Amino acid sequence: MKISLKSLAFDALAVVLMVMVSLISTRFILPTGVFVAPWAGIISLAVLLAAGIGNALGVAIAALVVMFWTGTVNAVASVSILLTVVVLAWLIGWQLGDRTVTHQQLIFLGLLAGLLQLVFMEAGLAIVGLLFDGQAATALTYARLGLSLSVLTALLYAVLTPLLGLVARWLWRHWVAPIDSDSNDKK
Repeated sequence: MKISLKSLAFDALAVVLMVMVSLISTRFILPTGVFVAPWAGIISLAVLLAAGIGNALGVAIAALVVMFWTGTVNAVASVSILLTVVVLAWLIGWQLGDRTVTHQQLIFLGLLAGLLQLVFMEAGLAIVGLLFDGQAATALTYARLGLSLSVLTALLYAVLTPLLGLVARWLWRHWVAPIDSDSNDKK
């Protein structure tokens, strides 16, 4: 498989956008530190819907490493982003294969991404609370403290994933894909 320069530039642009969005994401104060809303993961889901599973996983991992290194994301947010990308990549690869995602499927995947973010963030916060002192009451307190930010993030994922997926797919088809189709015609 040949990697084109435009495909690499598309992925690099997505990584830069993810890092920039992570700089302006909402932060929420918890007793053990700051919880960052993982809004940057929406961009990796848009890459998943436009360019495919390999590109999306590469973008997500590269951006999460940079964001973790710069301190703009914590462990709960990075794990929830990565798990959401992996679950949706598995679902798209298992159900759709090589077919293009329709608009109705984009809306369903956006709703599913929002639901996954809500579940993963709340579970992560409950685990952090449980690790804090080992009591279930603390775990529930952490989950309750982060509920408003988790719901807001889930709603943003549900609304913005289909929209950014359409934009990314349009960019992919008009900027990257014509080069790939030209190289296949010459063979």
